[in-house]
Amino acid sequence: MVAAPAAGQTFDLIGYPDSDRVGRVYALSDDGQVAAGQLSVSGAGFTWTRGGGLNAFGLLPGMPGTSRALAISGDALYVGGFDGTQAYRYRVGNAALQMLGFLPGYATTQTMDLSGDGSIAVGRATPFGSDAVGQAFRWTESTGLVGLGFARPDHFYSEAAAISRDGTTIVGHGRGSAGRNEAFVWTSTLGMQPLPGLDASNDAQAFGVNFDGSIIVGNASPGPFEQVATMWMNGVPTSLGLAPGSIRSRAYGVSDAGTVVVGQLDGGGQTAAIWTPDRGMERLSDYLAFHGVQVPAGVNLLTATAVSADGMTIVGYTGLPGQVRDGFVATIPAPGVLCAFFIGFVASSRRLVAHTRKLRVSCH
Repeated sequence: MVAAPAAGQTFDLIGYPDSDRVGRVYALSDDGQVAAGQLSVSGAGFTWTRGGGLNAFGLLPGMPGTSRALAISGDALYVGGFDGTQAYRYRVGNAALQMLGFLPGYATTQTMDLSGDGSIAVGRATPFGSDAVGQAFRWTESTGLVGLGFARPDHFYSEAAAISRDGTTIVGHGRGSAGRNEAFVWTSTLGMQPLPGLDASNDAQAFGVNFDGSIIVGNASPGPFEQVATMWMNGVPTSLGLAPGSIRSRAYGVSDAGTVVVGQLDGGGQTAAIWTPDRGMERLSDYLAFHGVQVPAGVNLLTATAVSADGMTIVGYTGLPGQVRDGFVATIPAPGVLCAFFIGFVASSRRLVAHTRKLRVSCH
């Protein structure tokens, strides 16, 4: 049975200037109203709203030739990214990027995420021309760039992929002499701590975190050459599984309550994915169709990169081999009957159940 269409359901392709012809959305504000990303030919950063359309700030006079936007603050006042070499924070509407500098011993930096108010930036620093070695960083106005170190003594790479909206928790992944990725969580009190994987190898990556750090998402390997989207609650990993016909799944973003996780599926081609506790892992296009949101014919939703705090707006970009990339923003008025199922799903986590009582989301 397909849910009846309701007011507020939308699907938008963000478009791009004729000189670019390629766009990707990487980030979304807390309320789902403002998206951010990059025009991939010029490398120019942009913001987008449904009412105002595309604001390609990276194409304005005085801006650097590259201003790739990978992050947006929860309040949509700041955008973060890099200019090809150096991390930046951009106050939306200003005429210049605020460059964040470099870590000693590293030649490049890039902002991967921002806290809710934009006061904290996180990302990675790497040597010029190489991603094999690097270190996660945290930046504030008062401290500047500070390296976060590594989760294990033999690690030579770490990357901060996301920060909780309250700024307390940073997640990402690192690797060392064993050659595998290992997910981590960082807090100011405990520093960088490895997260367990789904098997003894601990092969895992963390890409997203909810508002207070109680839920982390990414992917882990339950066996050799396997990879599935994974959710950590209070440090305990749970596989989010695969969709029919898929052989791998990844998770990149999570709603505040953990009831919506978005990412990508592999198998018979790549496509955007979504997980909800009542429907499990599935193609995002199927989920949208179930809720009465129609994706234009011939458009493949390649990956879903972020989701709003309430789980109702999802962003990412389209594409198939030979198909032009374009960012998309999809909104539904209600993501389904989730809360009763989810509370049972996390009943063992007292902390998370307590949070579900006070979140600014409705039980659908």
